[in-house]
Amino acid sequence: MMLWTPRGIAPWSSRLAALLSGVLLIAACGGSAPSIAGGAAGTGSSPRPATPMPTPASTPVAPPTAPPTVPPTQGLIEFFAARVAEDPDDGEAQLQLGLALVQRIRETADPSLYPAAGSALQAARRLRPDDALPLVGLGGIALGKHEFAEALEIGESATAIDPSSSGARAVVVDALIELGRYEDASDAVDRLVEQSADLTSLARLSYVRELHGDLPGALEAMQRAAASPGLAPENTAFALALVGQLQQQRGDQAAARDAYEEALRLVPQHAPSLAGLGRLAVAAGDLIAAQALFERAVEILPLPEYVIALGETLEAAGNPADARKQYGLARAQIALLGAGGVVVDLDLAVFEADHGDATTALMLADAAYAAAPTVRAADALGWALHRDGQDDEAWERVQEALRLGSRDPRFAYHAGAIALARGDEVAARRHLEGALQTDPGFSATDVIEARRLLDQIEP
Repeated sequence: MMLWTPRGIAPWSSRLAALLSGVLLIAACGGSAPSIAGGAAGTGSSPRPATPMPTPASTPVAPPTAPPTVPPTQGLIEFFAARVAEDPDDGEAQLQLGLALVQRIRETADPSLYPAAGSALQAARRLRPDDALPLVGLGGIALGKHEFAEALEIGESATAIDPSSSGARAVVVDALIELGRYEDASDAVDRLVEQSADLTSLARLSYVRELHGDLPGALEAMQRAAASPGLAPENTAFALALVGQLQQQRGDQAAARDAYEEALRLVPQHAPSLAGLGRLAVAAGDLIAAQALFERAVEILPLPEYVIALGETLEAAGNPADARKQYGLARAQIALLGAGGVVVDLDLAVFEADHGDATTALMLADAAYAAAPTVRAADALGWALHRDGQDDEAWERVQEALRLGSRDPRFAYHAGAIALARGDEVAARRHLEGALQTDPGFSATDVIEARRLLDQIEP
């Protein structure tokens, strides 16, 4: 199970986190380097330079070099917090503090930082009413908390202030996707690419293509994004991790490994790339290696999706007691995200359907689908209905989840299991084989179950 999309979702889904990665850190440094999105995220021909973060009206004083033991973003937070303490009406310092805090949330998955980040950005908005950047940062917070309708409103307000802001337009694109407004999102991302074919726009173009099942097109756009010159190493590493994921889904395991390993050469402790290598190990049947890789990813960044992947690997390896411990940890982490203001209905619904209570899963999935009838919400609701024994209704929802042509192996696995429960062996075989062909490492436990179900079907 993967939390939050863009390719899964929580405030830290591999895709959305990658779209938001690095940009806010760069903004906090004064806008002097290219970034993923000028503030939020985005999605090509030959690579072009990434769009720099818009530079604040006055040039910020360069923060002192932090001691090696202090993470760079934490050093920025401390520097700008000191400036705000000296002068709360320093709009530039409030802006940079807020952006650095949002970046730190992404790095640590610590939702307790949201209030401080929001407070600083609201102060910056008050002090700099003609600057779109505070709104871009607030849009990033709303996206991270899964408040997508609010994110759309904020992004549109930021775009009205500065129509040239790729960060503002990227917030709009992300919100439209997460609200299930896919045609509007496609139009918006096309305009974003026309405005500037950089990492911000190409990353979003890649995701829109992926949602529609165009894996070659998604890969092409993400490769161009990863090749953008002048990026911070973390930005390039995130793009390479997504290149690896797309290569893996296209069946090129060697190319996927190359992408993950290149990312790790740039950022040796890059959790998404370690998790990607873990999925490759699952696909190869090497659960010992997979366990070690997921454990490393969890140590670096204890996101629920990595903890769940570790639990499923332990369960597949015949260690149910330790697997249950990981599932308990994941449930606690998701609860902490909820306590921190993150809307977790969708993520928790899939988790409960896989590893918990079917009735709870159905209640949560119903709420998530009512809030935003996305393909992910339709899949979650279909899976929860199946777990609750309502297979005819479940089949309707999984067909809705597949309506764009997504090649997501979880969607296909769920469709196959539901089809078999309804007695449709032809559809079951097609979907189950499709899931395993797309990515035989998408989940250690689900892969085993998909093969078991296939064995039940007459040749």
